[in-house]
Amino acid sequence: MAGTCSFEIAVRGQGCHAAMPNQGVDTLLAASQLMLALQTVVARNLHPCESAVVSVTQFHGGEAWNIIPDDALLRGTIRTFKPEVQAMIERAVERLCSGIASAFGAQMSVKFDHRYPPTVNSVLETALCSRVASALLGQDKVRANELPSMGAEDFAYMLHEKPGCYVWLGNGVNSGAGTGGCTLHNPHYDFNDEILSFGVAYWVKLVETAL
Repeated sequence: MAGTCSFEIAVRGQGCHAAMPNQGVDTLLAASQLMLALQTVVARNLHPCESAVVSVTQFHGGEAWNIIPDDALLRGTIRTFKPEVQAMIERAVERLCSGIASAFGAQMSVKFDHRYPPTVNSVLETALCSRVASALLGQDKVRANELPSMGAEDFAYMLHEKPGCYVWLGNGVNSGAGTGGCTLHNPHYDFNDEILSFGVAYWVKLVETAL
């Protein structure tokens, strides 16, 4: 799974009456151009065979319908698998902030908050977990070589200290009698209670095999 980094970009222009935009520096226009430009970071800087995500998730600015505000704030997330890709993206974001600020006569500053590192399983522990799951559920029920996920996981910190394996337990598309889906981070999430016994059995079998 990917490492995650949040970013916050402060944009400062010069507020003025919306009917007289020539008297100020349009903060929201500059911030909007930056938000669009951020979508080019991955598409035009990263090797096509590498992976990364840059997503703007918050745009705050202004309170009145007839005033161009002094300040705006953009927040979002960066997901990468490699430190060098993370560093390249940060440089690209800083470069865009500098260039667009200069073009619009505004000021922009960016802060990066590095959170979870990439989650990377170790080979031997992964083989053990796969063997246990296959013995318990059958080889056809164990999926290997899945595409990496851009989601992040704090278990990554544990894998930095000790070798291990982070395993996904399939939750299904629908959860039995529930009406919601089983994908995390959505308002209709409904855990599939029917898989609880499989999860418990897996951990018991893993401990028996390892010991």
